[in-house]
Amino acid sequence: MGAVISDVNLVKAPEDKNLIICRNPLKLLQDLAKLVRQNTNIPVVAITGSTGKTTTKDLIFSILSQTYNCLKTEGNYNNELGLPLTLCKLNREHEAAVLEMGMRGLGQISFLCEIAQPTLGVITNIGQVHAELLGSQEKIAQAKAELLEYLPPQGTVVLNIDAQSLLKPWLKNFQGQVLWFGLREEADIRAKNIQYLGEEGSKFTVIINEEEEEITVNIPGEHNILNALAGIGIARTLGVGWEHIKRGLRQAQLTGMRLEILENDIGVKILNDTYNANPTSMAASLKTLAHFSGTRKIAVLGDMYELGIYEEEGHKLMGQIACREKVDLLVAVGNLGKLIGQGAIEAGLDPQKVVFAANNEDTARILKGYLNKGDVVLVKGSRGMQMEEIVNELMR
Repeated sequence: MGAVISDVNLVKAPEDKNLIICRNPLKLLQDLAKLVRQNTNIPVVAITGSTGKTTTKDLIFSILSQTYNCLKTEGNYNNELGLPLTLCKLNREHEAAVLEMGMRGLGQISFLCEIAQPTLGVITNIGQVHAELLGSQEKIAQAKAELLEYLPPQGTVVLNIDAQSLLKPWLKNFQGQVLWFGLREEADIRAKNIQYLGEEGSKFTVIINEEEEEITVNIPGEHNILNALAGIGIARTLGVGWEHIKRGLRQAQLTGMRLEILENDIGVKILNDTYNANPTSMAASLKTLAHFSGTRKIAVLGDMYELGIYEEEGHKLMGQIACREKVDLLVAVGNLGKLIGQGAIEAGLDPQKVVFAANNEDTARILKGYLNKGDVVLVKGSRGMQMEEIVNELMR
């Protein structure tokens, strides 16, 4: 059996072939994906949130793969095309699926859930990204919380306790289990005794349902401890044992350009976090940079798009955090990046440690004349900035 999809206008259909005429290929793909999903009876985890979706997906997949034959969203195929393409790969051997869901407006998570029919859900956080489109964090929370309407009564949702006030209004009619994760004492899944190990990741004690276990995560950053907590919540709900959870978190492999650690020929470490950026993720990356050992720490920060009413505040705040984390050099890239540099200087960072760059080419030239062996460089900005161009130049 097989099929060919073709965009050809036939004057006369061949008599020896079975043809299906389709006027809307995308709708056909979505309907096919929904049919494939309806013919499976497996746990399906839906992950959404302002940041951390892809990394949380990778962590959950790594954990569940220790005991399940698991399907996951490749890359960030998380929209009305990518999600059905992923679901169409489901086969009889799969025992679980981990799906990432993105959104740019109200109704989009609902649409994806109609297709995917998730049994468990994760909302990683509620940030300011897409505020330009939705207007406020409250509206962003409403859009993400559409996931709750599609989980079954026996389903479980794992939520970031830092977004509790934004998400609680949407939990009134939810009948399933709610697990809050975070670093606060009242969280159902929380971490304590945290040790930051630089590029080696982190160690911590996780507490869930009166259980305490020692955990090692092989990727750096406090934000990735939170992502791991969300993954642990899903895994324990599905009955995954602690040894499998620990192994999955030790062996996790992340999708590219998400805090990817590189080293060039002259011994400069580069944290390639260029896939995308918003205030939540950029702040987390700056904190992670501070945990690295190195001769000097350089933050290369670019424009963050779609912040709407939070645009000036969000960029200046990143400069304040760069100052607080005591970077040795801040390179502010792009028109909005200027606000990051201004925020850093206003917060007290020596103006001699702030450099303004117009574009990626200018930035790479500046860095090549500055960097030495042992330096650690964080590069981060919105997808439209394409700041991986800077990373590529530094790796040559």
